[in-house]
Amino acid sequence: MAESTSSVPNNKYLKKPDEVAFKKELEAINERIEKLKKQNDAVKEKINKLPAKQDNTRREEIKTELAELREKQGSLKQERQAVYQQLDAINDSIKKKVLLTLDRNGYVGQVKAFQQKVPYKSVTEVDERIRELEQSIESGVRLVEEKKMINEISLLKRSRQQVEGLDEQQAAIDRERNIATEIKKNIDDSEAKKHSERYEELDAEFKLLFGTAAQEREARNKLYDERSRLKGLLDTEFDQLRALRDGHRKANDEYYAAVRQHREAKREQDRLLKIQQEQEKRQEQLKQELELASLPAYENEINLCENLSHFLQGFVNQDDSTTTKSEASTPAPATPANGSPRQVESLPEGMVLAKKSDEDYFVGATGGKKGRKGGKKQNTKKENTTDALKLPLATVEGFFEIKVTVPTKISEIPATLDKLKERKQYYVDEQPKQTQANKTKAEAKIAALIEKEKEDERLKKEQEEEEKKIKAQEDAVESTTTTTTTTTEVTAE
Repeated sequence: MAESTSSVPNNKYLKKPDEVAFKKELEAINERIEKLKKQNDAVKEKINKLPAKQDNTRREEIKTELAELREKQGSLKQERQAVYQQLDAINDSIKKKVLLTLDRNGYVGQVKAFQQKVPYKSVTEVDERIRELEQSIESGVRLVEEKKMINEISLLKRSRQQVEGLDEQQAAIDRERNIATEIKKNIDDSEAKKHSERYEELDAEFKLLFGTAAQEREARNKLYDERSRLKGLLDTEFDQLRALRDGHRKANDEYYAAVRQHREAKREQDRLLKIQQEQEKRQEQLKQELELASLPAYENEINLCENLSHFLQGFVNQDDSTTTKSEASTPAPATPANGSPRQVESLPEGMVLAKKSDEDYFVGATGGKKGRKGGKKQNTKKENTTDALKLPLATVEGFFEIKVTVPTKISEIPATLDKLKERKQYYVDEQPKQTQANKTKAEAKIAALIEKEKEDERLKKEQEEEEKKIKAQEDAVESTTTTTTTTTEVTAE
């Protein structure tokens, strides 16, 4: 049932954020921001002083005339399209015979390509090479070389007819090139040349005007770029400022949260310690209560029955002669027959033999309080005073406790002794049953208390969880408010 106390974080390792360093860094960032702001203001002033954009009328006129010249050139191009189509047809025919690549000596055609592949200029050379390869094969060579020679012979036989037509193909190519050259000579390029020269003249003027505008635009763009650069630096500084403030605020929050956690942990430890001490005390009380409940029941009543029996037995064993001597005094337990003083043993706890004064004795039958005036009833009948029995108040309360009728006469003592014996035997018989009942009752009480403690602990945990949820929601709202405030502050700056 005892709760273990939780460990408390060591407060020695909690370090408060350095406020001086924070203010120093904050001041440095603000200085850089002010410097960048001044530079940005200077750039803005230069931009405002830039001249207005120049008149673009002349540039538009040039652009219009250039468009007209391009249109005229297009018309001339369409007129010469037929001639060019003829040239294209001739060129296509030539391209079919020659390769499309050019070298420094002109077209490299299929003729030269074939000669590079088959380096023989005549059929005779081809036949001679075939004969040499066949003789080499007949003379005997390795299998790999023989395969190579057979492949070469096959290639030479296939290429023999092509070698025969090399001269005719080259002559056809030369004829088509001559036709194309004559067609190009007949093309009149004078008007096109005039338009081209005018186009170039206007284009040079346009580029001059465009270059001046470009320089102004470049200067303007440089200022704009500088302004953008300064704005980026300002944004960076503001980001650093925001990060610094957020970091400092977060560090403070973590520090004070740790302090609060330490205090709460200390309070929780003290609370748990107090609960543990209370539970240990309560457990000790319950243990004692269980031990008391486990003791034999009616032990006090049994002892009381025995003590009262011993006490009354003294009256039964009295000598009759002692009765007459105490005629005018209060009867008291007499000395036993053996002559020694009677000993009252094992009196119930709290029971004392009171002084035999008239006020302290219980008077039975005809007895009562005796007056102090000269003894008006000194001559009462002896038989009444001799049989009367006076008991101390504590002894009378003992009879009440075990529910036995208090004897008022000495003659009633034997019956009372039998009643005491009967009562004692009742307590002895009922002792195991009542002891078990007391023990069961105590155990039930302890179980109920334990169950109640568990229920209280469960309710307390539920309450703590609810409080944590509420606190988390409040912290989230506070964090959102703090972030919004920080953003507003930086934006305002």
